[in-house]
Amino acid sequence: MDPLQANRRGKSKGSGLRPFISVAIPTLRRPDMLRRAIESVLQQDFADWEMVISDDEGPAGPSWRILSNYASTEPRIRVIENRRGRGQVQNTNNAMLACRGHWIKLLHDDDWLVPGALTTFAGLAMTYPAAAFMTSTCHSVHDKGIRYRRGGEVYLYSSQQCLMDLYLVGKTRLLWMVPSTLLVNSTVVKAGCLMRNYRSISWGVDQLFFVDLACHGDMVAIDDGLIFYDMTDHASITASGSFTQIDQETFDLKRLTWSLLEDKRGLPDPETVVRALRVARLRGRIGRQPFRATIRDAIQILRPSVLKAANKVIRAWVRAPGAFLLVLSWGTLI
Repeated sequence: MDPLQANRRGKSKGSGLRPFISVAIPTLRRPDMLRRAIESVLQQDFADWEMVISDDEGPAGPSWRILSNYASTEPRIRVIENRRGRGQVQNTNNAMLACRGHWIKLLHDDDWLVPGALTTFAGLAMTYPAAAFMTSTCHSVHDKGIRYRRGGEVYLYSSQQCLMDLYLVGKTRLLWMVPSTLLVNSTVVKAGCLMRNYRSISWGVDQLFFVDLACHGDMVAIDDGLIFYDMTDHASITASGSFTQIDQETFDLKRLTWSLLEDKRGLPDPETVVRALRVARLRGRIGRQPFRATIRDAIQILRPSVLKAANKVIRAWVRAPGAFLLVLSWGTLI
């Protein structure tokens, strides 16, 4: 019998067997959104999962009673208190380290799964069991509506190809890779790949985690919206920062990624990449930063090195990894 068919039919609750997928949800003071995330997992047609929810407040918080009720009626749900230290990094790590599954599906409490998402992720995991991690794209939810992303193309990146793409802000950026789109091989987490802070980085801990994951092996990406990513006006887990802080964090992140690249031939250096990104971000910063800073960023495009870097970034955006295109549509091999 097809393993996916068996899992869709259901698995005996509380069997004690190691689940194929652990859904790890870090949460803090968002009970209504958290309900939505939990229900999206309960409604999946793939049954071989567990859900580990790490509450950053514990019994004193507004979500604990709700979580206790879910856990009392669904044996696959486990609720734990984060005792590792407050914040996104430690709360996410607390959830991942408590997972028993072969694969760990991260899901922020303000996001939720598309129906059938776990079946698709499980199919990819069975096809590429040695991958370090996988990602999908997402449907982005805005105050004015939902921007849908549908496709089905699947791409395989080696560790170095993924690091190169992250450095140039290429295909991985177009896919809208965020923590909630990730499926992580549990062997990578056991090897010590967890979320962390580095130098100035607090706003960009998600991007730092992507770089660390890429260091552990191949990435599989499916260009299909398997997650609803909530971008509405609500409090965010990720720390916010000034544009100056964001630029400094971006520089530190690019410098780290640069040090991990084995072949740097023809690549712009980290400082040039950051200047090009400041130009790319200029439209969203006009009126939100001092006029002098806007002029400073705008004139960067006059630098030949920045113009060359911008062209490389644009090429990375529009160019799929041709030789590594594995699937034209989900389930149809070339």
